[in-house]
Parts: sequence; structure tokens; C-alpha cells
Amino acid sequence: MIVDTSAYVLSMLLVLFSCIIRDFLIPLFVWRKYLRNKSYGYRFWFCVLTQAALQINLVLLLGFLDICNRYTIIAGNLLVYLLIIWNYSDKRFFQHCKEGTDALWNAYKEERLIRFMVQEFKALLKALKRTILQMQLFRTLRKNWLEAGLLISLVIYNIWFLTYNVLRYHCYQFSDIPIHQSWIYDLEHGTLFSDGIYPFGMHAMVYIIRIIFDLNLREILLYAGAYQTVLMMIGLYLLAKEIFYGKYTPVTVVLFISFMLNQGRYAASLPQEAGMYTVIGVAYFMIRYLRKDRQKLILEKDSRIRRFFRINAYINRRYIDSDACLLILCVALVIAYHFYTAIAAVFLVLATGIAFLPRVLKKQYFIPLLFSGIMGAVIAVMPFAACLAKGIPFQESMAWATSVIADEEWNGKGSDYQQRLEEAQGKGNNTTGENGSDTAAEEIDGKDKKPHVNYSAMTFVEIVRYFYQAMFNFGLLAMFGASATQFMFFCIFSGFLCAVIMLFRKKTRNVGHVYIAIILNMIVLCIVGAAEELGFIELIAAARASTFAEPFIGLIFMLPVDFAFRILGFWKNRHYQFTLKGISAVFCGVAAIMIVEMGWYHSFFDVNQAYYNESEYLLRHIKKSYERNTYTIVSPTDEYYDILDYGYHTELSEFIDMVNGNSEEFTFPTEYVFFFIEKKVLQDYTYGPVNVNIKYAAMDFTFFGDAQDYYFQRAVIESQAFYWAQKISQIYPRNFKIYYEDDIYVAYILEQNTYSPYNLKVDYLADYVDEIKANGWNAE
Repeated sequence: MIVDTSAYVLSMLLVLFSCIIRDFLIPLFVWRKYLRNKSYGYRFWFCVLTQAALQINLVLLLGFLDICNRYTIIAGNLLVYLLIIWNYSDKRFFQHCKEGTDALWNAYKEERLIRFMVQEFKALLKALKRTILQMQLFRTLRKNWLEAGLLISLVIYNIWFLTYNVLRYHCYQFSDIPIHQSWIYDLEHGTLFSDGIYPFGMHAMVYIIRIIFDLNLREILLYAGAYQTVLMMIGLYLLAKEIFYGKYTPVTVVLFISFMLNQGRYAASLPQEAGMYTVIGVAYFMIRYLRKDRQKLILEKDSRIRRFFRINAYINRRYIDSDACLLILCVALVIAYHFYTAIAAVFLVLATGIAFLPRVLKKQYFIPLLFSGIMGAVIAVMPFAACLAKGIPFQESMAWATSVIADEEWNGKGSDYQQRLEEAQGKGNNTTGENGSDTAAEEIDGKDKKPHVNYSAMTFVEIVRYFYQAMFNFGLLAMFGASATQFMFFCIFSGFLCAVIMLFRKKTRNVGHVYIAIILNMIVLCIVGAAEELGFIELIAAARASTFAEPFIGLIFMLPVDFAFRILGFWKNRHYQFTLKGISAVFCGVAAIMIVEMGWYHSFFDVNQAYYNESEYLLRHIKKSYERNTYTIVSPTDEYYDILDYGYHTELSEFIDMVNGNSEEFTFPTEYVFFFIEKKVLQDYTYGPVNVNIKYAAMDFTFFGDAQDYYFQRAVIESQAFYWAQKISQIYPRNFKIYYEDDIYVAYILEQNTYSPYNLKVDYLADYVDEIKANGWNAE
């Protein structure tokens, strides 16, 4: 297998640096005067939230106006940034320009222009050096060198871990990523919501990288998943610092999720996971807001009745402060990224609201938080409403979400592929694949039969036990396994006891409320993940629900530990506190050892429906070696969007369907035609990883024109293509040649006269009829 490590690593670094420039370097420069005295945690949240809100809404606005392109995006950003810089300047920009121009003119007249420019440049460098050396960042790093070193090490580890298999295979983690790629590609060519209205946050952010930095779209989608997951983990670190007492406890929280993450979706560039950092942001700013002591604003002339109904007194700068403003952006972004992240945020808000119920019921907290939620939802929904009014329909996933909530069966595109395939091939409902997996109809029937749970026949204790067992099964199968799940419930129980104890002391009461909020959120997510076993409506599939629950596992594990550190921290002696910090650092190392010894350390993520590096390697060489639009690539969908701006692409499945005589014959109008064929199929739904074989080539292939053709019938498609190519090479040995071949992959090149293209329809199984009949395979 070809692994061009240097090219892949360079590609990854370019994507990561581009994301850092987009999310941090630009806003830190533009907002530098506003952020000058802010904490580094606040700067992190401010940068990622304001940039995401700005870029997403700018793309949606320009796309709605049908003027979204590289130039309008750059112009829009420049306009906004210049207005911000002007607002924080002394408003003497034009005077400074005049003074600088006069100085240059005088230097020119006095024949010292070069010397003047060199002096000014040296002065600029000295000022820049002085500014950098005086930055508070360096003093903070020196003071907290161990904590910073541990956190940076975890960031590097996560980037390495999350991109390990992507670098090896250079392929998407999940088969639905090409769909998101198509939407971004269509946006790049002027069409917003080409497949219907859909949460477009991730797509807009990837689009910004694509058009501003001119990176390959496929490369961005390969590595953006690692970047967005690291953002989430830094958010978890800041949330833990807001909650926990021990100096190195927040690092331990990140350590747990870094070493235990068992959800491959986080390694992929998917909208739901891209928005998870905003869910963490909702928790961060809501907890910060609720923990502050806010005296109720009372107007002396108000009567008690009027005072009860007055709300405008709580919607002002005193209550809608910077935390509330960033909470508004979090809510807006949660919806903009994915409706699933919105559901996760709702669970988190409800858990936090219940935990802080005595405080939430007070108007000085309830009204500003409610206002923040409503404003965030309005900001997110307005672009959807505008596009809907324009006549753009919802994407069918939105209809699917509605059907799930209504507990109805969804019959949209792709929902019944397996059943249609069986009906088309006359297999009925009793087929079992070679690898033992049951066919679609059985699986669908199994899913339709929801377990009926008669709670009325159970005692309260039995109901509690049943709920516990269902949630335990969710943790066992969808998250971390048996021992980690048992430990999680132990920490939930002990953490709740610690929370109750802290509620009795005013100084620690807020921390007790936060403990309860974390526990309630995890319990709700476990119930949602176990909904099918519990007999509830399955709002979120267990595999997806685990993506919401897993990031919070470190917070759960550290609840009793943090309580212990709080008790030990009552004595404020300086030397004792220093020793306590050392113990906290040691515990971080102990946690790492415990994860490994307990068998909780995660394995590398499997690449779902993996594709070979050979295709990417070949495409690079073909694009360099052949002129644009002189060639056609015949291959699966994976190469489609990577070749459209350079040449032409035809689906291998469509071509094989034509060769088999099931559709109208067609020829290729280009001088060169490349056929990409897998000699070893990495993933087939029924047969798993197999080599191409005449028995698969003899089977029926049913063409639906769907990307799932490759998922369910890949072994058949590739086998038929392989034996077709061998037959064609016998017929046209001079013009149909091997372009590249190794043990697992082969690519052919066809050279033809475009005025008389070849007819490629042949009977490629004619030489194998006796073998096929002897083995009872089903080809005619």
C-alpha cells in the first residue's frame, strides 16, 4: 500500500495551521485591544465562538443572495474586521496615513528615502520584539510550565491518534462524508443548500478554509475532524478549571477522554461532532453565569404587582454581560452545526437548570438566560427561515428527524436500500451473508419490534434496577466496556453524596450544584442511549448518543477526587498548598497508568468502508501529467469531487451496469480513460474484506445509482470490473494497458481517438461459463 507520509503530514499541517489562523490569529489581532486584559480561557472561547458565528452567517447571507464566492467572502471579512479595528482605534486613521505620507515625501525630497524606510522598519521590529517579550503569555507559561506542558502533550497526542489511520489510508472515516463534500463543492460553485436546508455550520467553516487558503477540499475533510475534537477537549479543560479545585485535575479530565475516547466519529469531519465544542461552551457559560452573585434590580417606585411582571429591567448590560453574549453565540452555533448537537445542548441545559433550580427560578437569572436562549435560537433559525421562504426545501434528514421524534418509520432516500436490493435480486427475507450477518429485512423487522416494558407491574425498586441495567448495557456496548461503566456509576453515586454534603455549606454550595448538573446530564444521556431497551422513543441512536456522553466521562470520574482535594485544601498554608498541587500532578500520572492497567486505553479507530491510498496517489500524478479535461476517471464515488475541476468522472457502478447490458450503451468522449479497480476489497457489507473472484463476478449486480451500491455490493462491482478489464486487455492490447498495479490495486489506461471512441461492452464471463456452472454460481 502506498503511504506517502511526507505529503500526508504536510497536508495535515497546512490544514491545521489554516484552521488556527482562521480561529485564533485573525481574531486575536483584530480584537487585541478588547482582549488585552481578558483571561486566556475567555480569549479562547471568544475567538472560536465569534469567528464561527461570523463566518457561518456571512456564508449563509452571501449564499442566500447568490453572490457567495472567494471575492465576496474576503471583502465581507475585511469590511467587518476593519470596522472592528476602527471602533477600537483613536479614530485618527486618516490623520496617521497623512502623517506617514508626509514623512515619506519629505524623506524623498531630502534624498534619504531608503535610509528612512530602513530606520522605520528597524523601529517596527524593535517595537514588535518588545511587545512579544512583554506578553503576559510567557510569564504565565513559566509559572505554569508543567500544566502547560501536559496540556500541549495531550493536544499533540490527540492529533496523532485521531489522524493515525487517516494518514495510513488517506481516506474518509465514514461513507457519508462525500455527501457533505458535495454540498461544500456546490457552495463553492454558487449553490447554497444544494440538497435542501440543513445545519450548515461545519460546511461553512470548511468552505472558508477552502476558498481563502486554496487547500484541497478532500484534504481539509480528512483532517478537520482532529482539529475540531482538539477544540472540544480544550473546552473541556476550561470547563474543568471552572469547576474543580486541584491544579492538575483539569488536565486529568482531558487525559481520561484522550486515552479512553472510543467513538470513531470524532476522528471524522462530521457536523454533529464538529459542534460538540459549542455544547461544552453552553455548559461553561451557563455555569459561570449561575455561579455569580447577582443582586436583584428593584425599582423603588414599582408596586409589588408591577415588579413581579417587569422583565425589561433584567435585559440590559448589567445582566446581559459578556458571558451571556457568548452564551447566545453558543446556542446559535449549537443549532447551526447540527440538530443533534442542539438536542445534546437541551439535555445539558435542563440538567443544569434542575441542579440550580432554586437560583434559576430567580428573575435576575431566569430572564437573562431565557433571553440568551431565545436570541441564540433566533440567530440560528433566521437563515433557515429566509431560505425556506425563498423556496428552498428542507434536506430529507430534517424530515427524518421529525419522523424520529414522532416515533414514525422513515421511508426516505436510502432507508430501505437492503430491502430493495433483496427484492430486485429475488432473495426474499431469509438471506444470510457469507460473514454471518443477517439481511436487511430481518434487521429492519428486529428494529421495528420495540421491547414492551410493563412498568406498572414493577415495584419502584425493580424499575430502578431495570433502568440501571439498561444504562449499564448502553455503557457496556456503546462506550467504554464493563469495568469503566461500573466505575462511572460508582463515581456518579459517590459524586452525588459529595454534592449533597457541599450543599450544606454556603461556600461550596455552587460547586455542589455543578456536581449535580454533571451527574444529571450523564444520567439523561445514558437513558437516551438506552431508550430502545427502556421502551422509549429513540430520539438518538445509541452510537450517536455515546458521542455526547463520552466527553463528560472525565468530569464524572473526577467528582469524588475533587471533593477529596477540597477537603484537603482547607488549610491555606503555602507549603502545604504546594504539596497538594504536587499530589494533583502525581494523580494525573496515576490516572494514565490506571487507564492502561484496567484495559480502558482505546485502540485505533477502524476506517469505515476504507479506500486505498493508491487512488489518491494516482490522481495526483494524473492531474500533473495530463491536461485538463483530456481524461475520464472511472472509479467509485470517492474520487468524484477530487477530479471534477480537472477532468471527468464516471461511476464504476454505472459503467459496469452498462457493460452488463442493463442500461443504454455509452462511450467516453475523452482521449484518455482511467479505470481504478480494487483487487482486494477492504470492506463489503455481506462478505467483508475479500479478493476479487470469479464467484463474485458471476453474481447479480443491481444498480440503484446510489453511493450505497459500493457499500452493499462492492465485492461484486470490483470483481466484475476486474474480469472485464482482463477481457478488454486481450481485445485491445495496444490501447488498453496497465497504468499502475500492486498486490491490492490496479489502474488501467485506455487511449482512444475521440472521434471514434471504443465500444467497451463485452461478455467478460464467456471464458468462465463452465467453472461458474460447475460451482452453481448464479450467472446465466
